[in-house]
Amino acid sequence: MSKNLQRLLFGKFCSLFASSLFTFVAGLTVLRETSSGLQFALILLAGTLPRILLSPVAGVLSDRWNRKKIIVTTEASSALILAVFAGYATFFPVHTIHYMIVSALLTVLSTFLSVTLMSSLTRLLDDVELQRGNSLISSISSLSSIVAPMLAGFLLAFAPIHLFSLLPLSLFSLAALWNIQLTFRVIPSAREESSSSLLSDFQSGYRYLFKQRVLTTLILMALVLNFFFIALEVIYPIILLNRLELTAFQFGTIEAALGAGLLLSSLMLALPRFTIKRPLMTLFQSIALVGMLFLSPLLPLLDIVPSNWTFGYFLIFSFMVGFIILRANIPIQLLVQRQTDSAYLGRVMGVMESLAMGIIPLGMLLFGFLSDHVSLTLILGISSFGLLVTVSIGFFHLRHDVQAERSEETPSLETEKNAHLSELR
Repeated sequence: MSKNLQRLLFGKFCSLFASSLFTFVAGLTVLRETSSGLQFALILLAGTLPRILLSPVAGVLSDRWNRKKIIVTTEASSALILAVFAGYATFFPVHTIHYMIVSALLTVLSTFLSVTLMSSLTRLLDDVELQRGNSLISSISSLSSIVAPMLAGFLLAFAPIHLFSLLPLSLFSLAALWNIQLTFRVIPSAREESSSSLLSDFQSGYRYLFKQRVLTTLILMALVLNFFFIALEVIYPIILLNRLELTAFQFGTIEAALGAGLLLSSLMLALPRFTIKRPLMTLFQSIALVGMLFLSPLLPLLDIVPSNWTFGYFLIFSFMVGFIILRANIPIQLLVQRQTDSAYLGRVMGVMESLAMGIIPLGMLLFGFLSDHVSLTLILGISSFGLLVTVSIGFFHLRHDVQAERSEETPSLETEKNAHLSELR
């Protein structure tokens, strides 16, 4: 593992862990002190809306400005915001509006950091390490989503909020100091010189994106994948808690199995022996498998799975979905990073993140409404069908690129075979 990758992963771990700690504590504290679902939802909205709105802007600025300075500045600014918050909370009472403001500011900075960092991977890592870098970042994200809530819940029982804030503050500070050591490579670009207008750069980025057949298809597929996956997120708790009457502990364990699947898959893909040689084919196969798995939660409802097997059945199902869904996400990231001109990579990443986050509120509202009026079997059936149709259309549009992947792999396999025969001789 290169020094750059080590620095990148340590800084990302500190940043993600700090963000997860504060986000969890903000929501938990507001819910515990107010017992208001609306105020809890406002905290979630403050942590989501800025990312939806600002991701494209972050992409434009990451292509125009010094990326290392953006990364270090956002980490240091996050630490400063928490320092101000901790100081205020020491002398004055903290209310929902304060958590909303801090959550929104941290999300704004996190948006600029995330888009800039992901669009900088080709400048920080060699192509050989690109898959490993994406996979290990996913591992860190999965791990922080599992461990941070447990640690935050434990610490909050003993420390007031102004003292608790010192932990994420320290982690952000450490990330800023660590990221100063990152070394960026200069990559030749086919792009003309940047215009003086942000709007012009924004428009040129969109024009570039939608002229790239492969990139456009991948982004639209990612959008559809996220949309239908939200259907499962909405329907899943209804099936488990309302229809099958599992306990809250069983439901939490099943949700953790999804994170475990994501974590194991990302760790495996970080190993050289699991290098994805045909990303497009891996992507299509993974989405097709997820589409077929979408019908699995219906089997216990139809009494095809015995009731005493239900808990174990859903543990396996959640683990498989988490494992496979990452095998769809990583190829998309690799293809976008490798096929996008480095000068436009920030804007492309920004558009992807904005679309991915923007579809979440729409999907939750739509499928939440439908779950009260339409059969759950029908919703999951349509979602499964939608994913399979998406795979078919995407495969048809990119069939020549899939064939090109196969053609590129064949000579390398022949070379390895000939080298092996030479060694035997």
